[in-house]
Amino acid sequence: MKDSAMTTATETPAAPLQRKPADKVNIVLFSGVTGGTIIGLPTYAYFYDYSLVDWVMFAILYVITGLGITVGYHRLLAHRSFTCPNWVKGVLLIAGGWALQNSGLKWASDHIRHHARCDQEEDPYNAQLGFWHSHCGWLLRSDPHKDPKYATKLKQDPVVMWQHRYYIPIVLSGLALPFVVGFVNEGWIGGLGCFMLAGLGRTFFVLNSTFCINSICHLWGTQPHGQSDSSRDSWWVSLITFGEGYHNYHHMYQSDYRNGSKWYNFDPSKWFIYSLSRLGLASSLRRLS
Repeated sequence: MKDSAMTTATETPAAPLQRKPADKVNIVLFSGVTGGTIIGLPTYAYFYDYSLVDWVMFAILYVITGLGITVGYHRLLAHRSFTCPNWVKGVLLIAGGWALQNSGLKWASDHIRHHARCDQEEDPYNAQLGFWHSHCGWLLRSDPHKDPKYATKLKQDPVVMWQHRYYIPIVLSGLALPFVVGFVNEGWIGGLGCFMLAGLGRTFFVLNSTFCINSICHLWGTQPHGQSDSSRDSWWVSLITFGEGYHNYHHMYQSDYRNGSKWYNFDPSKWFIYSLSRLGLASSLRRLS
């Protein structure tokens, strides 16, 4: 019996060699978004160019979806750094769903595991495996270390489960919105242009800005708050991620609703959460004592 158990244990690591269907779906999705952005955006610009409405929609949706990830998925779901009414949570999770980064259930459970097993084999975006893996390569590989325990509390939240069930329609609505706005403004060509820039292009840039937190902020930067893991502060990453670049502070004080703890740190996510609290739409804001 012991020999059999030992044989099974040694054979288990072979699992990562097998790609699961979900990985193929991710490959298709990210290839489509990347290809559509790199090839489609300049091609459309050459023939038609983008209107002011397209650029305004790009900026608006970049902010909405970025905050959906940083405030909704990250600080609310993964770290429970504040509480809010269910309808506010629902709005934040819709915005996060528009960023095409999986449902809040999947995103937050992976992130909780990242903090619990940072820099270890079970870390989903382990920076010890290099820039490519931690940036986006981890999404394209099967994950033998998935553990349902990291999603236990999340599954008890009815709003989280609602968003998980309707994730695909939420994603599609986020892509349809810019097309509709462009169509109303300039017809079919306008709809295509707004979809290309504020739909595909915006998704590509939000994805990669978020990925920078997992890669750049674990490889380069300063560690003024602690060296127990590879997390690093990178102020310039905060400029494109609504304050998430102060990553060393975040890893040392995970439940703090702020990533940039100083008043002058560029952290729009903390300002947004604080503003919600002043409006009576958020409470129990957690911060380092």
